[in-house]
Amino acid sequence: MSSGFAKLKAESLKELFVKEIEAKIISGQLKPGERLPPERELASLMGVSRSIVNSGILELASKGFVRIIPRRGTIVQDYKNEGTPAILASIMSYNEGKLSPRLFNSMMDTRLLIEVESARLAAENRTDEDLRIMETLIKKAEKNRDIEAHVKFNYNFHHRITIASGNVVYAMIFKSFEPACLNLIGIYFKSGDYIDKSLSSHKKLFQSIKERQKDDAGKIMEEILLEGRSRLVHLAVTGES
Repeated sequence: MSSGFAKLKAESLKELFVKEIEAKIISGQLKPGERLPPERELASLMGVSRSIVNSGILELASKGFVRIIPRRGTIVQDYKNEGTPAILASIMSYNEGKLSPRLFNSMMDTRLLIEVESARLAAENRTDEDLRIMETLIKKAEKNRDIEAHVKFNYNFHHRITIASGNVVYAMIFKSFEPACLNLIGIYFKSGDYIDKSLSSHKKLFQSIKERQKDDAGKIMEEILLEGRSRLVHLAVTGES
């Protein structure tokens, strides 16, 4: 009898393998400096092929969860100090969207530093194309009040501002936080009726950038981020250190 189950593909097995190892590292079952079992043994223990284990370990290494050392094997990294922004998404997935106070505050401080300055720079450096894209995003958001759509609008609008700043590093750093940002923005908008207020604030931000009022742009961006932070600290922060 069919129960709607689909056959697992190699790719989904790799994702399951990666999530399982990530969970063991984040939970502390696997500690920094500890060596993973050899690939052949891991494959046997977890019931997958050695190729899946190999590709999964490579992905874990690219994120910063493990380090592959020739002739020594795969060593668990101290991800809190050695990890990449990709780890934020894994931590939030493991903690049902939540971050420790230290990670949450670190991320919000980073967003304030980058985005407030990006808003100021965007007011100086924005192009007609930047304005056209931002205005199009706002018009679409006004027509579609769906929460998921507004979460995407919020992230894309802020990303566009980092692009308009002219600082390619700011834009790349912000883009690297995309999964974590989308998760936090989603938690915020699902917690209350904030879409109208958000649209109003972002329209003011757009107008200040359009009129090249850099001080106003920076101030409005700061207000947007601080308001979100004040609510998210009660919604998206775990009790963990």
